[in-house]
Amino acid sequence: MQNHFNNKIYNFQYKEKDIDSTLQDSNYLIVGDFWGIQSFIFDGLSTKNAAKVLRAKSAYVQILMEVVAKYICDQAGVRYEHILTTNAGKFEVLLPKEFDVESLQKKLDSYFLKNFYGLSGIGLVGLEVSKNEWQKSYKVFREKVAKAVEAKKFQKFDLINTDCVLEYEQDLDNQNLCPICNIRKKRDGKEECKICKGFIDFGKRLADFTKEEFVSNIDLKIDIFEGFECDVVIDRKLVSYVPTNDKDILTFEQIANNSCEKEKGIKALGILKADVDGMGSFIKEKESKVTDSFENFDEFSKGIDSFFSLHVTDMLKQKYKNIYTVFAGGDDLFLVGAWDEVMEFAREIREKFKTYINNKLSISFGIAIAKPSTPISYLANHTEELLEASKEVEGKDALTIWDEHVKWDSYLEVYVKLDIAFKDYKNIATTTIYRLLEFCSMSKKAKNGDIKATIWKSKLNYLFSRNMDINKEKDKKLMEILSKSIDKNPKETKLFLNEFIYKRREG
Repeated sequence: MQNHFNNKIYNFQYKEKDIDSTLQDSNYLIVGDFWGIQSFIFDGLSTKNAAKVLRAKSAYVQILMEVVAKYICDQAGVRYEHILTTNAGKFEVLLPKEFDVESLQKKLDSYFLKNFYGLSGIGLVGLEVSKNEWQKSYKVFREKVAKAVEAKKFQKFDLINTDCVLEYEQDLDNQNLCPICNIRKKRDGKEECKICKGFIDFGKRLADFTKEEFVSNIDLKIDIFEGFECDVVIDRKLVSYVPTNDKDILTFEQIANNSCEKEKGIKALGILKADVDGMGSFIKEKESKVTDSFENFDEFSKGIDSFFSLHVTDMLKQKYKNIYTVFAGGDDLFLVGAWDEVMEFAREIREKFKTYINNKLSISFGIAIAKPSTPISYLANHTEELLEASKEVEGKDALTIWDEHVKWDSYLEVYVKLDIAFKDYKNIATTTIYRLLEFCSMSKKAKNGDIKATIWKSKLNYLFSRNMDINKEKDKKLMEILSKSIDKNPKETKLFLNEFIYKRREG
């Protein structure tokens, strides 16, 4: 089988599924797609309590998809080997006969309307596929699946045949409202609602897992299917990484306070969202051969997922200990951490992904820097907007932060040069850095036709003649590097200078 990427980077061993023993002359593929994941995880959540439940809610998405897939197998009377995948909020189950998808959809809709008020849900589609189509025309069938899943997103609930009036709990007020989710009533005499309590307890257990475990009855009661129970696998991909002290998960405020050196730099959070560029287009390309067969598609999908879920986790455990994993899997990332570690991590993971994928795909990022008191739901939406801005950059492979959209190659080239150049200027005056930032702004205006703004070069010479000794080779070289950098890459230079000053500034 053709290898689509170098999978040695994190010791991923691909296990090919024996589809031939599963396929019949006529088959039925059921695809489940968890929509509204961001709403499910963030809506109503207060920042103060976010660290207690975020990772657990993200893991719950994966657990629920596994449970639903196993329920389908149980109802169809087939072994769990018929589950093809349960990655990244999706599952696929290949059955030997048609299945009553509509009845199952009603059960899922009822569960999400009752417990999560329709903010999220699981959409199901079922497609017939012959053995010949699966083996000979998998690329065409894969496109049919993608279109069916996309169409289902436009009909999240069957409001015509479903009672769409939501039943909120009675006598709900500020005194008995759960302070974590802010949508359900506290349990009698308790500090949180039943569902949030389950997430808190499960989050603690996830933080304690050190090896693979098989759990048959987790604290989160999945009461969709009466009388149905199944084992749930808690493995490395599900556990991920969150910062802890001896026994408790660190709050976002504690994580922010771990930013930079003890007496220097701002204490803030970095919120990172990233995903792979143009993956849908890539897998459709004839040259990629990804959808030429199920085996190729399965290998590719699981390989990408494992890079983010396994390799990222290993990196955080070993090097970036103040970064909290909200989600890492599929083809995307969502992390919250000490802002300086988030910046360093972004630079490293982008390079490692390029190596892993043999430069066949790129990855774009949106990063926000914020105080830990900022509402987490706002930060999630804002960072999503930043990521979308990166996706608008031509050719993508982009980063959006501090109101700038830059290509990774040009940003890293500038960052490396200026990082070396500033090694001996750690104590440079703050006012000088702010003037340099002003010159970056002027250079951008000059590129847009503002003739007056071209005076920034003269101002730079004057600044160095007043504050440096340009007769010294070292100072003269720094000025030359800055002049070229601000002239050619003002946006990228601004990003370096912002990070430089944030690491020195108080508050």
